[in-house]
Amino acid sequence: MADSSVSFNTMIHMITIKLSSTNSLLWRNQLLPLLQCQNLLSHVDGSVAAPPITITSDSSSSQPNPQYVEWQLQDQRLLSLLFSSLTEEAMAEVLGLTTARDVWLALENSFSHISKTRELRIKDDLQLIKRGTRSVTEYSRSFKALCDQLTAMGRFG
Repeated sequence: MADSSVSFNTMIHMITIKLSSTNSLLWRNQLLPLLQCQNLLSHVDGSVAAPPITITSDSSSSQPNPQYVEWQLQDQRLLSLLFSSLTEEAMAEVLGLTTARDVWLALENSFSHISKTRELRIKDDLQLIKRGTRSVTEYSRSFKALCDQLTAMGRFG
């Protein structure tokens, strides 16, 4: 099986939606498949803990753990990727955080309730939509736009 990893620069360019208070579900749906296919999801979902910083050798002396060094390098690359996908508004929520997991959790805590509110508003708009004086084409476009927003959020279809 071929190696499916892509360069860090390529990953940055694959992220087209920057996180804001109005698009967290779209942002999340954009990032998760990328992180999954790059074997980075465990850094944000907590499924794999960081290895110990040091290891003890036979002589009971402590030395840096090469597995931790590699994990930290990957985590810092991912942290940079996450930071590059944030608006200033979202960046303010994660100032001072130093691991991808901490940033991910802070962003989820800050923006998930906003996304749920947005989802409910769109569903309400969909239930209340009326043609009014609009043409059938305009009405259909409005209806489709609402459905597309829910689909993009993974909540419809």
